[in-house]
Parts: sequence; structure tokens; C-alpha cells
Amino acid sequence: MLVLFSPVFYGVWFSLHHIRFGTVGNFVGLRNYSYLLTDPTFSGTISRTVFHTSLSVILTVAISLALALWVHSLPPRRGFLVQMIVIIPWITSTVVATLLFKWVFVSDIGMAMSILRMLNLPDIQFLNDPNSAMGLLIAVSVWKRLGYALIILLAGLKSIPEDYIEAASLDGAGSWQTFQHIILPLLKTPLLLVVIVLTLSNINTVESPLVLTGGGPGSATRILAIDVFDRAFVNYDLASATSLALIMFLCNVLLVLAYVRLSKWKV
Repeated sequence: MLVLFSPVFYGVWFSLHHIRFGTVGNFVGLRNYSYLLTDPTFSGTISRTVFHTSLSVILTVAISLALALWVHSLPPRRGFLVQMIVIIPWITSTVVATLLFKWVFVSDIGMAMSILRMLNLPDIQFLNDPNSAMGLLIAVSVWKRLGYALIILLAGLKSIPEDYIEAASLDGAGSWQTFQHIILPLLKTPLLLVVIVLTLSNINTVESPLVLTGGGPGSATRILAIDVFDRAFVNYDLASATSLALIMFLCNVLLVLAYVRLSKWKV
């Protein structure tokens, strides 16, 4: 317990003091939090984090649900092969997976640039354009976490009794009606658990944006985790970095509590 909670208590104490070059100074109370919340760049960081997280979660859930339904309908061997292919990015190191993705879109020598030139299309600097850089960061998040969501949703599909599907078919229900009125309600708990875990993962990820874009170009992909990293290890503003880390920690605690609550929820 001491090992688990001592960093939290130390972080709280750290955030209530004036910090200069790693040295704890005078007690300032909530002044570090006030400075953080009034920082003009902070609202932009929050907006980019919400956009990145929400779009990544929505796309991951939608694609993984479609894949889970398709894999569930395949013969066992083919379904197992598809699962293995989709899981590979998930079990791969985040740094390695992001680097592989980055080399596809890197300027001049990337595979994407080579394809554009083969098609006689104008060059696109994917990592130097703010919109495409955020799009690539979202694409990496979806590609990396798709395997986890697929496994959870596929397990949920396999737990649905076949009798329900057969009864709906005998009553004349079509595929969409069966999905809407039987499959989707029975997948409510797995879907909510996946959404919570993906939200936690996307909010706290620092490896992908750090390796792919470094928060750039400019501040186009500067999300909360990158903001904490830059404040602490680039600008050496440990006071505001610790305050922001504790705010993120409280958000994580709320999401974990929701996860624990939902994991005990029976449909």
C-alpha cells in the first residue's frame, strides 16, 4: 500500500509548494492549480484531448464491433486467423508500433509519399500539416487498440445464447432487427467497459504522440499527456506539471470506479 499510494501523497504535497529546479520551496496552497487553469494554452490542450479521445474511442468501438460480428460468423479457423492479425498491433510495443506507422507517412521516403508519386498526385506532408497530423494520431490510436476491443466484444457475442437468435429468426426478425433488439442490448456491458478502458488508454497515452509528432506541428497534437511531459521535462515547470498530473489522476480514478461498477453489472 505504501508503494502504491506514497507517490500520490508526495505529488499532492509537491503541487502545493513552489518548485524551482526540482527544489521544494514555500507553501503556496492552490496557486499552482490556479495558474494551470488560467493558462491560455490549457483550454486548447483540453479541446484537443477531448477531440482525440472521443473520435478515437468512437472509431475503435465501431470498427471493432463490425469486425466482431464478422469474425463471429466465420468458421473457427478463419475467425482465429483474423483475430491473430488484428491483435498483432495491440500486443506490439506502443513505441515500436508507432514508429512503424510513422515510417509509412514520413516525408520523402515514406511509403505513402511513394504511392502518391506513383499516382502522379501532389505531395502531402502528412506529419507537417496540423489536420493530417491529428488524423494520423487518431489512426494510430485506433489501429493499436482495435485488437483489445475486438477480443472483449467477441467474448460478449459468444456469451449470447443462440436460442435468442433462433427465436428472433423464427419470429421473422431480420438481421438489423436482431442486432438492434437482441445483440446490442446484451452487449451493453462489454461495450461500456470497452469505452471506459479505451478512454483511459487514450487520455493517458504519451508514447504515441511523443514518437509520432512530439506534440506538433506547433501544438496541433499537444494533448494532456504530452502537456505534462513538456511542462515537467522540457520547461522544468514541475509545479504545474504535478498539478496537471493530479487532475488527470482524479479523472482516472473516476473512470476506474465506473469500470469496477460496470464489471459487476449483469444485464
